[in-house]
Amino acid sequence: MEQIKKFIEEQSKDLPVGTAISFKDAEERSGEFLAALAAITDWRHIFSKEKIKLLSIQNSTYAEQLSKCTGKTVTENKITVEANKEYIKVRESLEDIENDINYLKAYYEIFMAAHIFYRQMARGENA
Repeated sequence: MEQIKKFIEEQSKDLPVGTAISFKDAEERSGEFLAALAAITDWRHIFSKEKIKLLSIQNSTYAEQLSKCTGKTVTENKITVEANKEYIKVRESLEDIENDINYLKAYYEIFMAAHIFYRQMARGENA
């Protein structure tokens, strides 16, 4: 994830900040943001596949731990499972991947807006 954050930080340097740029520079930045969108899409796909695996692990861990419980009620057993260190670790991993996916979604939207902004700016020369 560190490499991804570094990539996003580098790309973010070209976000519009109100300084004038040439039509040619706008066209180049539009293309750079389009390439960044492709990279983010690839990472989201990888993380989504990882999320599917983690969901399966979480469900199987929950079922396994629940089968070991000896509480008197279902609620008591569920509370025991949710406090189990192994289950907590798996659940936190799943939450981390969901957080990473949401981070990528947010930057996808930001970079899409930047791509469109620069594309429209670049087209101004040809209009």
